[in-house]
Amino acid sequence: MLAVVIYGKIIIDDIGLPDGSVVRGLLGGGGPQAAFGARLWTESVGLLSRAGEDLEDRHRQALASLDIDLLGVAYYADIHTLRAGRPRNGRHLTRLRPTHSPATASENWTRLLSRPLDLPAAYQRPQAIHLITEYADEPMVTTAVALREQGALLSLEPLIDIDRWTNGPEIMALLPQVDVVTPDWPSAIGLAGTDEPRRVLEYWSGLGPRLVAVRHAERGSYICSRDDGRSWHIPAVPVDVHDPTGAGNSYGGGLCAGWLQTNNAAWAGTMAAVSASFMLEHTGMPLSPETYQATARRRLHASLSRAISL
Repeated sequence: MLAVVIYGKIIIDDIGLPDGSVVRGLLGGGGPQAAFGARLWTESVGLLSRAGEDLEDRHRQALASLDIDLLGVAYYADIHTLRAGRPRNGRHLTRLRPTHSPATASENWTRLLSRPLDLPAAYQRPQAIHLITEYADEPMVTTAVALREQGALLSLEPLIDIDRWTNGPEIMALLPQVDVVTPDWPSAIGLAGTDEPRRVLEYWSGLGPRLVAVRHAERGSYICSRDDGRSWHIPAVPVDVHDPTGAGNSYGGGLCAGWLQTNNAAWAGTMAAVSASFMLEHTGMPLSPETYQATARRRLHASLSRAISL
């Protein structure tokens, strides 16, 4: 059985760079990015996701280079793989290539995400499952809650609609059934009604999760464990930033694996920050996580001393 199962989208990204250029057709999406973050710390990672049969060979090879279990990835002949564009600040901007109309894009997105995913045998009793989703009522959430009832750790990266706040109440209602949650800063403060880190952590922790980690981009993250009542500021790992796309997803995967292994908030948060640092150094996905593991361990030990108790 797998240690960590990641559920998230596979998306082919067009990424806008600070110099105004655009790099097109890169493997991305929260699923592969979180899987990379977890794979730095454990060999036993599986990916649950969906894609079209149109996924190119180079993208399939990129997935294979992550050295994770891919039996949970379902391919469909009648639906296109999701595609998106990301502007220079890294925030998500849905966009199809010019050959597709906006109506087709929306319909394709809905059709792909509505397809059920069966759990292969190795996925049916994982130690942890990490979800990246904006839909509190999608079938995979129900499956994850059932796995938690069997003993799995349930970790959630909630994708909150911070423009209209349409899905906030539903996501918040899910949190009593979640062990680990890692919202981004705009979502966390918008729902908490404050921008004071300790109060933000107290608000989210009060909703039920044992571990809350609020991601605040270049300012690092704020993390709180209900187990011991301690809170920490985890500074970002100092690296040469090429592109922020996927860093938050990689953080979530690293956090899930780190908490599963250590049950220590400062360690888990620092492991997550290290996972994010490799994504920041690359335009698109860094591949072959095993080649980065020695560097990851060095960054972990260098960064642990920088964690600040709040």
